[in-house]
Amino acid sequence: MERIKTYIERLDEQLEGGIPKDTVSLICGTPGCMKSSLAYSILYKNAVANNLKGVYITLEQEIESLKRQMGTLGMAEENENLVIVDNDMIDRELGVDMRFELNSIKKAQYFLEDYLKREDFDLLVIDPINALYSLTAIKNPRRAIYNFFAELRKMSVTSLVVSEMHLGDNKYGKYGVEDFLADAIIHLDFRKEKDMLERYLGIVKMRYTNHDLQYYPLLYNKDGFVIYTKAEIEL
Repeated sequence: MERIKTYIERLDEQLEGGIPKDTVSLICGTPGCMKSSLAYSILYKNAVANNLKGVYITLEQEIESLKRQMGTLGMAEENENLVIVDNDMIDRELGVDMRFELNSIKKAQYFLEDYLKREDFDLLVIDPINALYSLTAIKNPRRAIYNFFAELRKMSVTSLVVSEMHLGDNKYGKYGVEDFLADAIIHLDFRKEKDMLERYLGIVKMRYTNHDLQYYPLLYNKDGFVIYTKAEIEL
């Protein structure tokens, strides 16, 4: 199976080479876990090192703000293989009629079907999926999200969907069905060690992949994200 590297040091070898191509992965966690940074890093590293084209759809942060944030993490270099899209750009692409007739999930789906076909992207980030729920009540969440994820797979793009969790919540998505419908769950978490909060990354599930269930300590250095395995910690 073809795989997309995460370029998180040590993680890809734990995932048999990376994330299975053309699948839908949730990147979920509470505020401050670096969900957006990790998702952006996967696109950025693949654009620079692997010449893969990625589109990052930011639904709740302005483009310039996102660029400044990633610039502080050493990902400031402009690259033609990485495109950032926001709500305003989606509305302009769809036009006024569709903008007011469609709910947010359908609006995103119509945009992506056309945009990804024209530009032939390899990777997609939607940040966050919660924003697609905010404007319109969803009568049947399981069916709507199932259809949305199915369409993403049909577009032959590897999708990373950021999902916001509340503190103390044990659901990986707002409706509690996203984790069943996604192909993978990449969970970012905090743990308090003495007087410090430390970040951890766990692969809760990943279809077509043999992986363990360890929560790896997650750090960011000047070269990017890195995890530490249990064996390394014991040493």
